[in-house]
Amino acid sequence: MNKLSAYIEAKAAYEDLKKKIEALESDESVKKNLEFQKKLQDLMDKYGVSKEDVVRMWKKDEKPSATDKRRGVRPLKVYKNPHTDEVVKTRGGNHKVLNEWRGKYGKETVDSWIS
Repeated sequence: MNKLSAYIEAKAAYEDLKKKIEALESDESVKKNLEFQKKLQDLMDKYGVSKEDVVRMWKKDEKPSATDKRRGVRPLKVYKNPHTDEVVKTRGGNHKVLNEWRGKYGKETVDSWIS
């Protein structure tokens, strides 16, 4: 009985998918996209160009966007607390220990500890 119920469920899922495919095939935007895809594939076959070649052609003309620009790697700063001889190495200024030191000794004093 288990196989029969699995068959019935699979058959129902198949019929649902068949209806969805028919609905998509009748959609105008899908028709246009399929037509474009077919014409593009025909052109690629005619000229012996692969998908990767087409992508490379289009990427070559792209200019890097503002989001692609990355700020360089920040320099490593090494702070040495002369009171405790504790060393903190950081590339940013928002370090937990540094913030504690700044609260206790002052920002200018802690900044003078950079070695």
